[in-house]
Amino acid sequence: MPELLLAPGVSLVILAIAGVLAGVINTLAGGGSFLILPLLIVLGMPPTIANGTSRIGVVVQGLSSAWTFHRRGIREYRITARLAVPLTLGALVGAWMATRFDDALLRPVIGVVLVGWALVLAFRPGRFLTPPENASPPTWRSDLAGVVVGIYGGFLQAGVGFPLLALLIPGLGYHAVTANAIKVRLVLIYSVLSLPVFILADQIIWREGLVLGLGTMTGGWLGAHLQLKAGAGIVRWAVLVMVLVGGLTLLL
Repeated sequence: MPELLLAPGVSLVILAIAGVLAGVINTLAGGGSFLILPLLIVLGMPPTIANGTSRIGVVVQGLSSAWTFHRRGIREYRITARLAVPLTLGALVGAWMATRFDDALLRPVIGVVLVGWALVLAFRPGRFLTPPENASPPTWRSDLAGVVVGIYGGFLQAGVGFPLLALLIPGLGYHAVTANAIKVRLVLIYSVLSLPVFILADQIIWREGLVLGLGTMTGGWLGAHLQLKAGAGIVRWAVLVMVLVGGLTLLL
């Protein structure tokens, strides 16, 4: 197991707090996952292992969020199962690709991707996510898009929510709340099924990953109950700055 820069207890406390913060941000404005990957690397975790370990938090929060949507009656399991196939196939390919990279190459790749996402977030892409008048059934085009999105999600994960929502809202005609429920389940499914790729590559540190997961789950619960919608704009800009700083840190 790689040595982290700080004492184990200090690192775990930082990860727990960061997990809570990421969970709250995900609930209020989205983008909390952008904070975790650079933090793990800054704490001294090799990029390949940080990329694998961060998936534990994704799975744990995904379980919590999926159950929340189920309790609220937002099911849509048929379309979830339909889209899960191409997404999972893509995610398996992306996860395999990620495990083939060495740390020296993956670090600048993550940095470039984070800086790119900061530029995307600056233009508030969510405002373009409007459903068409009529919903469309999945086609080979949506399946192909699902494979591409899955490859990215399996490879890096951070930021996968936006292309998924772009597929579900303007692409297939789902409204935002329903699309978000489907997105949560799809990410959970392909994350669980692609996790063994990182396990077999020995690119997961379970203790840190589970602490991170419990933090994100707690943060998601807090965000849902705080209902701080008025502060979403401030949170969004804070995420943008942190993503940009995280990306530049990995590049410099």
